Amino acid sequence: MELWKTGKWIWAEGYDSPNTYIDAAVTIPVREGQKIVMAISADTNYAFEAGGQLFFGQYADYPFDKVYDLLDLTASLTPGNNPVTIRVWHQGDDSSTARGEAAGLIFEIFADGVCVAASGEDTLVRPVNGYAMGPGVEHVSGQLGYSFRFDARIDEAEFGPCVIADKSLPIRERPIKKLILGDDEPAVMTVSGTYTEAPDAEKLSLGQRMQFAALRFGRHDLTRRLPNKDGIALDAGEDDGIFFLVDTGRENAGLLSLDLDVEEDAEILIGWGEHLDDLRVRTIIGGRNFAASYHARAGRNRFVHPFRRLGMRYLEVHVKAKSARIHYAGIKTTDYPLAHETEFTCADSLHNAIYAVSKRTLRMCMHEHYEDCPWREQALYTMDSRNQMLCGYYAFRETEFPKASLRLMAQSIREDNMLELCSPARVSITIPAFSAIFLTQVYEYLLFSGDRDFVGEIVPVLRRIADEFIRRRDAENGLIPCFTEQKYWNFYEWQSGLDGSIAGSVREEDVTFDAPLCAFVSFGLRALSMILGNLGDREAAEYYFEEHRTLNEAVDLWFWDEERGVYATYIKRSTGEKFHYAELTNALIAYTDAAKGERLNSVLVNLAGKGLLPVTLSHSIFKYEALMKQKDRYARTVFSDIASLWGYMLHENATTFWETIDGARDFGNAGSLCHGWSAIPIVLYHRYALTMDGSQTGLYECRTRERE
Repeated sequence: MELWKTGKWIWAEGYDSPNTYIDAAVTIPVREGQKIVMAISADTNYAFEAGGQLFFGQYADYPFDKVYDLLDLTASLTPGNNPVTIRVWHQGDDSSTARGEAAGLIFEIFADGVCVAASGEDTLVRPVNGYAMGPGVEHVSGQLGYSFRFDARIDEAEFGPCVIADKSLPIRERPIKKLILGDDEPAVMTVSGTYTEAPDAEKLSLGQRMQFAALRFGRHDLTRRLPNKDGIALDAGEDDGIFFLVDTGRENAGLLSLDLDVEEDAEILIGWGEHLDDLRVRTIIGGRNFAASYHARAGRNRFVHPFRRLGMRYLEVHVKAKSARIHYAGIKTTDYPLAHETEFTCADSLHNAIYAVSKRTLRMCMHEHYEDCPWREQALYTMDSRNQMLCGYYAFRETEFPKASLRLMAQSIREDNMLELCSPARVSITIPAFSAIFLTQVYEYLLFSGDRDFVGEIVPVLRRIADEFIRRRDAENGLIPCFTEQKYWNFYEWQSGLDGSIAGSVREEDVTFDAPLCAFVSFGLRALSMILGNLGDREAAEYYFEEHRTLNEAVDLWFWDEERGVYATYIKRSTGEKFHYAELTNALIAYTDAAKGERLNSVLVNLAGKGLLPVTLSHSIFKYEALMKQKDRYARTVFSDIASLWGYMLHENATTFWETIDGARDFGNAGSLCHGWSAIPIVLYHRYALTMDGSQTGLYECRTRERE
C-alpha cells in the first residue's frame, strides 16, 4: 500500500477564514471480505461516522510536519457502496494548542492495498451551515480557542466542487495510539429546576447568560441516573426554561453528548466545570467562556460535538422550552490506551489513595499529547510535562507517548534558540526556564527508554538551547541575568516574587541575576553532558559538564547569604543587593549540587522548616528531591508533607489533584482542579518508598504490581 500517490489537499472555496466547518463526501466501494483502510489528515480536526462508529481526532502537529491517521474501517462498512461524510473544523488562528495555518483535508482509501477513493478535484464539499462560523464565536479561553454554536434547525447546503488547497503532503504516520471513545459516561441528574434569563441577555456571551441567569431550584435527587431509556421529564412552569445539573462523579474528559426530546424548537445552553462553588457551574471567568449552545429541532435530538474535548465533572444545561425529556447529557470519554498500569499498596490507606488519584490526574492530562489541564488550556508545556513524563515512566511504563511530545517540543525551537511556550503552538512569549528544563526532560527519557537514536536526532536542539544560555552568562560573575526583552517571561512558579511579569521588557535598573534560572540551566547542562557522554561524544560531554560546574560555583559564591544561612533568589545587577528567599530557590540549588557541606545542611534544615516562601505543588518535587539527599534524616518529613498537602485535597473531595493548593479560587477564580504536574507523589513513592525491584526500604510496607 503506497500512500499519497493519489490524494490531494482540498477545501471549500471561500471558507478558509478562522473557525470554519466543511463537509466532504466520499463513497467507499466494498466487496465481501475486503480489508478497508483510510489514511486521513486535516487542519485542524476531522470526524466522520461509519457503521455507527465515530472516527475523530487529528493528531496535534505542525504545518511543516503533518501527521496522518491510518484507520481500519473494515468492521464499519458493508459490501456495496458506502457513502461517508467527513466533517472538518479549521481553527485558522493561533492558540496555545494549535497554529493558525491554511485549511485542508486529504484522504486516501484502500481496499486490500489498492486505492479505491481519494480526495481530489472531483471531491464534493459543502459548508456546514449548522455551525456558527468566524472569529465572532466565543473562545473557551485564550489558550484553547473557540467554543461552538450549533443550530440543528438549519438545513445543510448542497454539495459542490472543491478547490485544491495550498498545502504540502503529510510525511509521517501518527506516532501514538488513537484515543478510545467511550459510551455515554454514567452520570446523575442531581438538581433540576427552572431559570429566568438575565436582563439584556441577547447582549451577553453564552457564559454570561448562564452565569447571570436566575435559577429556581426545584428538585434535588441522586437517583435520577443517566443515560435513561425512558427519559427524565422536566417542565418550566411560568419561567423562561428548564435547567438541570449533571454530575459524572469525578473529573472527566471527553466529547459533549446530548440526547433529549423537546416538543418545540428550543435553544439549549451547555456549561461545563470542575466544581459547584457558585452553587452552579462557573461558566464565565474573566474572558473565559465555558459554555456552548445547541439549538434543537422539535422532537428527539442526539448530538455529539467531536471537535472540542471538555474537561469537567459537572454539566449545567439550560433548555429554553416549556418541557423536555432528558435521555442523556454528559460526555463520551476519550481516554488514551495504556499497555501497563502500576498498582501501589502500602499499610497507609491515605498514601494508597494519593497514588490512585495521582494516576487519575495523569490520565486526564494525556490525550493527543501531554496537557497541563483538561479544563482550561489542554496545552503542552515543558515544565508541566516533565513531571508528567517522570510519573508516567513509573506508573505506566510508558515511553511512546513522551517521545512524541518531546519531538513536538523540539520542533518548536525558535530563531532565538528558545522553545515555544507551548507546542505545537505559536505564542507571543516564552519562558526561558521552561526551555532549560527540556534538557533534563530528554535525559530522563533516555534513562527510562534507552532510545539513543531519537535522542541523538534532537541533540542539535538541545545544544542550541544550552549554547544560548552559555552565551548569556555574565563575563564578570559567571551568572545568567534575567531575560530583558519583551518576548520573554521570567517565570519560575506561581508564588509571590517568582511568577515574573509579562507586561513588558525589563528596565535596565531592574535587571537581576536569577538563582532559579541559573539552577535550571545548570542541571540542564549536567543533563546534556550525560546525554552526550551516553552517545559517545566525550569532548562535548566534558565541555558542558565544565559549564555546569563553573555555573554551580558562581551560584554558590554569589547567591549565598551567610547571615540567613540560605541562598537568595535575586541579585540586583546595578547594586548587588540580594533579596527574596524561597524554598524553590534553595531546592533548585541543592538539586543541581551547587550547595555542599554545611551550606547544604543549612539549606535542608530551612527546607524542612517554615522560614522560607513555600514551594507550590508543581515544583515541590525539587524540594523533596533536595531533602532526600539526606533521606535518613528527612524521609519522614517528605512523606508527612505529601500526606498533609495531597491529603488536604482528598479531604476536599478531589478526584484529581489541583493546579495549586488554593484550588478553584486561585488565579481570579480560574484555578484548575486537575493539573498533571501535581501527580508527583508517584515519583517519591517509587524512588523512596520501595526500590526499583519492588523490595521494601523500611519506610513503608508497600508493593507494586502490574495491571495489563
